[in-house]
Amino acid sequence: MKRWLGTLVGLAVIGAATAQAAPVAEVMAVLGEAQVDGKPLAVGAKLEAGVELRTGAKGRVRLKFVDGSSVVISDASRVRIQRFEPAADGKPRDATLWLELGLIGQKVAPGGGWEVRTPTAVTAVRGTEFVVEVGGDQATAVHVQTGQVAVQASSRTRGILPKPPVMLDTQADGTQCSATGCDASKRWSGQRVQDMQSRLAGV
Repeated sequence: MKRWLGTLVGLAVIGAATAQAAPVAEVMAVLGEAQVDGKPLAVGAKLEAGVELRTGAKGRVRLKFVDGSSVVISDASRVRIQRFEPAADGKPRDATLWLELGLIGQKVAPGGGWEVRTPTAVTAVRGTEFVVEVGGDQATAVHVQTGQVAVQASSRTRGILPKPPVMLDTQADGTQCSATGCDASKRWSGQRVQDMQSRLAGV
């Protein structure tokens, strides 16, 4: 009986490990220097949740996720696919990216939650096109191109409740966040948007 139960437990553990190891994204394009978990990144590579991607001073990477969402990682960026569970068995998608530094552009397919976390903010969407940037001072900038984005400062000060999220729901609007709060939504200048888009071009 114990041997039979042990076999079942072993099979369950193997099955769970296999499920967790399923790729969640594919590398569609690479420009310049790019690494995944410290190793060179190549077009066609299949990525699992948990991996960290880094780009060099002129590096860029385009990813396509299994749900159809796409992410462009700009130059000098550090990004981790912290969590990605595709929609299944009636449950919606559950995805979280961690952007430590740099710039990413995203086109998120409808179908569930999608968060981008940074040292100073949490950005949550349902289905939209937007960019998130983290500078050397860890300030976070978020700009929406289509759809709706909720941005909230991730305060790490004990005893201080986070402020309500800033809603970005107008094309070309953006916000800037520190650990204590986010600015009100406002229209970004054409030059700022152009500079940002140029860093995401080429892949």
